[in-house]
Amino acid sequence: MRRSSIIGPLILIVIGGLFLANNLKPEMPVMRLAADYWPWVLIAWGGLRLIEIIYWRLTNKPLPAAGISGGEWFLVVFLSLAGTGIYLGHRWAERWPSGRITMRGIELLGESYDFPLEATTKAGKAPRVVIENLRGNARVAGADGEEVKVTGRLTVRAMERSDAEKASAECKLELVPQGDILLVRTNQERATGPQRISADIELTVPRGATVEGRGRYGDFEVTDVQGSVEINSDNAGVRVTNIGGDLRVDLRKSDIVRAQNVKGNVEVKGGGWEVDLENIQGTTNINGSYSGELNLRNLAKPLRFQSSRSDLRAEKVKGYVRISRGGMALSEVTGPVVVRSQNKDVVVTDFTEALELNVERGDVEVRPVRLPLARMEVRTGAGDIELTVPEGAKFQMRASAGRGDVEDGYGAPLRYSKEGPGATLTGSVGGGAELNLSTDRGTIRVHKGSTEGPPAPKAPAAPKAPSSPSSLSVQDQ
Repeated sequence: MRRSSIIGPLILIVIGGLFLANNLKPEMPVMRLAADYWPWVLIAWGGLRLIEIIYWRLTNKPLPAAGISGGEWFLVVFLSLAGTGIYLGHRWAERWPSGRITMRGIELLGESYDFPLEATTKAGKAPRVVIENLRGNARVAGADGEEVKVTGRLTVRAMERSDAEKASAECKLELVPQGDILLVRTNQERATGPQRISADIELTVPRGATVEGRGRYGDFEVTDVQGSVEINSDNAGVRVTNIGGDLRVDLRKSDIVRAQNVKGNVEVKGGGWEVDLENIQGTTNINGSYSGELNLRNLAKPLRFQSSRSDLRAEKVKGYVRISRGGMALSEVTGPVVVRSQNKDVVVTDFTEALELNVERGDVEVRPVRLPLARMEVRTGAGDIELTVPEGAKFQMRASAGRGDVEDGYGAPLRYSKEGPGATLTGSVGGGAELNLSTDRGTIRVHKGSTEGPPAPKAPAAPKAPSSPSSLSVQDQ
């Protein structure tokens, strides 16, 4: 009798899981991951099939006439063609001219027609400017004066020019004062018909303005304003520079959130690819899932980063924090520092106050360079721990490997002992801070180093983000 296999149901589970992940967390680059890593399905398939055959052999059950049936070979060919097609499609899409307006990667029919946009009004020295632009990019720059000036273009993709002109007439640019609020509306929702409409606008606002941007697809760029900035969009890249107030960004998807020289607090929520923050004088709070790299530099007040897999807290970042898909690196960080992660390699160097680090799976490297040493609680469930202790440091050491070993590169008065499948290293050097290191499965290495310390290595590099659309294009993802 022919033996049935569990491979088919498992493949259905994997495919269904990908679609479910795309529905529940649209910010996750599911298709990009599938395009890059689809060969693992074939590798896992072959491994499971081999385990099945070995199991049938050991239990004296009838073996299949062939390792893989004809139907399974057909599925292998289908998966190979589909995976290769998705991979090439993504690479080709990244090189597609960004001036094209697309919807979920498919170019729309018709031609693009452009219509100029221009409006000016007086708004006072410190107005609240609210931008309502459904699709399109918005650039905002602060300047001396009391006027709000808007220029740009409305792009309509339609089958006939008459249809585009009709849509342009329906989507008139408006500047609507409401008390101390000035609404900037492109009114794209008023268009009747199947035309695809976007508006790319540039605004000059009083330097003391507060700016709020609302949209669905399109980037926001804000520079040189003394008030706060708030951006709320389904899909946008955000770039802000020289902001006198707070920055709040709430996005469903984003290729990048970049902020430099912000005097107030920064809050970033949602998901996307990359976050880059530098010279933030207020508190920094990041909450979301990001597939690329987070670069944080020179944060004057407390930092809190939280995602579904990682949690990081620190009081100040004089140096940098880099977080990528597979790693995290911290340098010149004022504590107490708290790091929790499910699956990352972590490097921490030049920190003050206490360090609490807990990783479920990953290697950990800790290199304090300042004396006196701070208290450390460092644990990894599966991975190695490497600690470099500066010369002249006072500490109380307890290093424990449940299944693994401890390598003593420090020497007396630390004491090594073997305990079953694991080992410990204990001892006191001057009775200073407590250093508790533990790994369930792995090796702990303790070294003696200098107070200067070697340069910190870079965090593992994240895959490059796809090329972002130009400032005058819109891509519906």
